[in-house]
Amino acid sequence: MEQKVLTKIEPVKLPWKVKILYCMGEFSKTTTIIMLMAFGMYFYTEVCGINSGVASTIILVAKIWDIINDPMMGALVDRTKSKEGKCRIWLKYMSLPGAIVFALAFMMPELTATGKIVWVAITYTLQGMFATALMIPLNTLMGRLTSDPVERASLNQIKGIINLIPNLIVPAATMPMVIFFGKGGADMQRGFLVVGIIYAVVFLVSNMLAYIGTRGYEPLEHLAEETEGQEAVKVEQPSMGAVLKALLKNTPWLFCIGLYLVDMLASSVASTVMTWYFQYNIGSIPLMSLISTVSLGASLVVYIFLGVFIKKFGNAGTSAIGCVLSVLGFALRFVLHDCNTAVLLTGNIISNLGTGLVGCTILLCIFDAKVYGEWKTGVDNEAILMSGFSVSYKTGQALGGPIAGYLLLTVPYVAQAAAQEQSVLNLWFYESTLMPAIGFAVALVFS
Repeated sequence: MEQKVLTKIEPVKLPWKVKILYCMGEFSKTTTIIMLMAFGMYFYTEVCGINSGVASTIILVAKIWDIINDPMMGALVDRTKSKEGKCRIWLKYMSLPGAIVFALAFMMPELTATGKIVWVAITYTLQGMFATALMIPLNTLMGRLTSDPVERASLNQIKGIINLIPNLIVPAATMPMVIFFGKGGADMQRGFLVVGIIYAVVFLVSNMLAYIGTRGYEPLEHLAEETEGQEAVKVEQPSMGAVLKALLKNTPWLFCIGLYLVDMLASSVASTVMTWYFQYNIGSIPLMSLISTVSLGASLVVYIFLGVFIKKFGNAGTSAIGCVLSVLGFALRFVLHDCNTAVLLTGNIISNLGTGLVGCTILLCIFDAKVYGEWKTGVDNEAILMSGFSVSYKTGQALGGPIAGYLLLTVPYVAQAAAQEQSVLNLWFYESTLMPAIGFAVALVFS
């Protein structure tokens, strides 16, 4: 095994500027994820005219490939050697091509029906690969900026608050912007392309802010020199077999992965049908913007007091509370059948509070699992642990989005129709309420 001598690195207290700029990378990730989850399937079917089953298959295959290459990316990050550290170097070189490919994913050239399918397959797969090449280093970087658990909790709290912005803006502003740039809805392809470019610029700028803002803070172990009076620590690079064996022995990590997978599956199904649901069931896309704004605004209270929750209930306990709130919010809407705006709004507020708590604590639970794994097995495999986190959410997306698309094949759904059959409306209602409630109930078991 390869050996290297490292200087022991003490926990670092991070300035607020560094914390905020690092969390801009999360802003970038969330913006693109929500855009694809909430509007990707709608764009492919309603705007580009691609069959929902074909679009679902493309997304499913692309996500399966993502699941395969995530551990590979984690292994690459663990073995990266650069003067700028293991993680930041990826932000530097992957941000621009990632932004370009994301914009292309919402562009549809004048092609034949087969050409459109090929274009979607290529651009969707490539954007997923670039997203992986950025997300795993970014998540791993959080653990390398500081080993202080209080500082990590502070970083996660800031990430949650910053995440409110894309969670608020993307669902609320995307369709109004698409209609505006699409000449009042007459050219939806143009509208989606312009909005895709806008979000791609946001993606690029946010990632570069994270890269610039963390300069000098990522520990550069491979450059650390042993000096007189300093404690030296020898680290062995574990084999891939040892890494995989250690993963399977890390029970808390496995539970974290299971929780987030089901969380993302439930959220992905609801997000995929959200635009259809408000357009056809509720009869008002503008109401979707209002509901998103009020619900996520209320979630700000949770993020502000996240430290209180964690101190009282711990990371795992806070995540469990989040699952319970999510179940209650979706179940309320199902039982009362979204009978009026007040019910729809109240249910969304409660479920958003819950998903916010889960989203803010899952990474902290992963870091807890990392500590447990090192104690149990003696293997330090931080980036691959983070790749498992990435695999869990991508698996949820891989199943959630396509499930919604395949289910459309079981009902008489007609793209671009003025109205839909009652069976179609019933399907979207169940996918927006009952299915997420069941999903978060299952996630509660893992917490």
